Amino acid sequence: MSAKSRRPGTGSSQTPNECVQVVVRCRPMSNRERSERSPEVVNVYPNRGVVELQNVVDGNKEQRKVFTYDAAYDASATQTTLYHEVVFPLVSSVLEGFNGCIFAYGQTGTGKTFTMEGVRGNDELMGIIPRTFEQIWLHINRTENFQFLVDVSYLEIYMEELRDLLKPNSKHLEVRERGSGVYVPNLHAINCKSVEDMIKVMQVGNKNRTVGFTNMNEHSSRSHAIFMIKIEMCDTETNTIKVGKLNLIDLAGSERQSKTGASAERLKEASKINLALSSLGNVISALAESSPHVPYRDSKLTRLLQDSLGGNSKTIMIANIGPSNYNYNETLTTLRYASRAKSIQNQPIKNEDPQDAKLKEYQEEIERLKRLIGPQQQQRSEKQVTAKKQRVKKPKKETVTKEMSDSLQVSTIEQPVEDDSDPEGAESESDKENEAEVAKSNEELERERVENSKLAAKLAELEGQLVRGGKNLLDTYSERQIELEKKLVEIAERKKREIEIQQQLELQEETTLEIRERNVSLEQEVELKKRKLSKCYAKYLALQQELNDCKSDHNQDLRELEMAQNELVKELKRQLLIIDNFVPIEVKQRLYTQAKYDEEQEEWKFSSMSLPTPPGGDGKFSSKRPVSHPQRRRPTSEYALQEAKSNSPSSLRFKSENIVNYELEMPCRTTQEYRTPKVSASLQAVLAQAMQTGGDDIDIVDSHTNSLRSRLENIINANANGGAGPGAGVAVGSSIPNVRNIKSSRGLPSAASNLDSNRRPPTGRLPAKKPASAYPKARGLVNK
Repeated sequence: MSAKSRRPGTGSSQTPNECVQVVVRCRPMSNRERSERSPEVVNVYPNRGVVELQNVVDGNKEQRKVFTYDAAYDASATQTTLYHEVVFPLVSSVLEGFNGCIFAYGQTGTGKTFTMEGVRGNDELMGIIPRTFEQIWLHINRTENFQFLVDVSYLEIYMEELRDLLKPNSKHLEVRERGSGVYVPNLHAINCKSVEDMIKVMQVGNKNRTVGFTNMNEHSSRSHAIFMIKIEMCDTETNTIKVGKLNLIDLAGSERQSKTGASAERLKEASKINLALSSLGNVISALAESSPHVPYRDSKLTRLLQDSLGGNSKTIMIANIGPSNYNYNETLTTLRYASRAKSIQNQPIKNEDPQDAKLKEYQEEIERLKRLIGPQQQQRSEKQVTAKKQRVKKPKKETVTKEMSDSLQVSTIEQPVEDDSDPEGAESESDKENEAEVAKSNEELERERVENSKLAAKLAELEGQLVRGGKNLLDTYSERQIELEKKLVEIAERKKREIEIQQQLELQEETTLEIRERNVSLEQEVELKKRKLSKCYAKYLALQQELNDCKSDHNQDLRELEMAQNELVKELKRQLLIIDNFVPIEVKQRLYTQAKYDEEQEEWKFSSMSLPTPPGGDGKFSSKRPVSHPQRRRPTSEYALQEAKSNSPSSLRFKSENIVNYELEMPCRTTQEYRTPKVSASLQAVLAQAMQTGGDDIDIVDSHTNSLRSRLENIINANANGGAGPGAGVAVGSSIPNVRNIKSSRGLPSAASNLDSNRRPPTGRLPAKKPASAYPKARGLVNK
């Protein structure tokens, strides 16, 4: 059969379930690893699809971890070999109407971007994405009786936000879900007509993509890039439409801060990257274990891969690893996730006659424009014919009128004029009317010609977006090259089948080992048992080590989940404490009743509240800029001030720094002002006199008793001999026994006697007696 008669397959719309195809690719040793003399711990066996990893944790190099995949490629594998053996069949199925997905997974610096994009300007090092472009347009150019519409989009997931790489200044995108699958609304799509157009789109997107420098990769991808290709094909004979979708994903690599040396912004990017990859690993584990709940909504990446993992798509996972023991833990994690992904089953479905096909809309628009142009062209041709006829009739009328005028001139010579009417004036009026009709028809024709030219240009533009198959193969490949591609596909299928058979033979070889060997002696039987026992023991050790690793990973994940749960509970308690103590009860109840959970965006939202009527009576808000107030930091309208005073959710944007303003609630006062106590006048006098000690201190020491007694006796004798009156002597004498009684009762000289002696005048005579009120009883200095 000729290559030009080749068409997309028209098989059943649904195929049996098929597992995700997992391929492992190991990069060569880097210059840094060679300079540090880091040993290789990865052995790849491409003919069996087996990857062996040496155990460097326990120091037992003989104990190896063995993983089996659909295909495995070592450092010597080329880009061409990988594409023809793995990717080429999937792209062919996309051109038949299936959904396809290819994504590279692995640690940073393991060659994911090189595998997907390759090196520009080098045909041998060209990656999967540009080779896909060539295969798609080769198929379009050699397919007859088909119309194709090719649209491409390019987006990235940076810091858990979707960004359109073809429109970098556009707003952030959201992921939506409908019956046919997951999609991104408002994503810019570009119509492409050749390989060069698709390469230009990819280059424009790569310039807008976020990359950065780390210690492990000079050009590290800081985002997950997704290149989307949508191919619509229509059979012109049967008018059936099929749509194939292909997603080419270059994931950012998982990182460890201790190795990459990331800080500040790079550290934030790494945390978001690891979060998305961790969510992807959880989805793979859940699908491998047939869990009833698959956490697709944990990240934007898993939402976009929802159809590719466990959905209606044919998926290829390329796990990139490094051979050095420096990356042992990361390599082991990648191999484990890749091994789990083998058991994920998808159900590919052919997209036939979809409702949202643009090709059908374009065809209907083209038919409508043709129907508009057809009658107008017919009317224009008819008007052109009538205009020609009128132009032909006009000179005839002129000749006829000339002949008639000549005959009339002859008749006027022979006969007198009987009628005053002028036939030439009537004929000139009819000529003017004909000329006006011709000019009018010419204007209508010109206007219709302009409209037809616009419609024809629009029709050509729409038809230009539809690419017709069946071009000359001399512009692309020859017939022999097409046959060579067929042979390469057959070789890839045979190799894949050979790897599967080899793996099955290795499994059967272990069970039939005793049957195939004949024992001649007991020694050979013992040797055979020893070999079998050593193999079984090695498997037992490998399984035990795998079990211990899984337990440790599970415990680590459990501890991380517990820490995250504790943090969330702590934050929840803090917020509830703030709400219970600082938010009014009516506001809290209103917030609780209006809160609703959005399943799409996975966040709580408040229902829309009716805004108050603006101050104007017309019910419209003024667009004039509000006047600034001297005491405010910015111009604020009255409406904003009213909203700022309220506590509704819609008023938060009117508050400064988005802080809810509440009045400070002062507690009841439990203290009083200090007041000095009131002291009576007598008590104040006593205290003042007590605080005044005079010039000398009061001496109450026992050693002065004798001296005081002698002094008192001298005073008494002096008074007696001085001839004092009887009244004075009696007074003095009456007072002395009291003093003596005081001295005898206490055994100490009294303060009164001491003071009295101090007040004695220098002449040696006592002063006059003072009244008794001079010695208050409340003083406490003299015993009663």
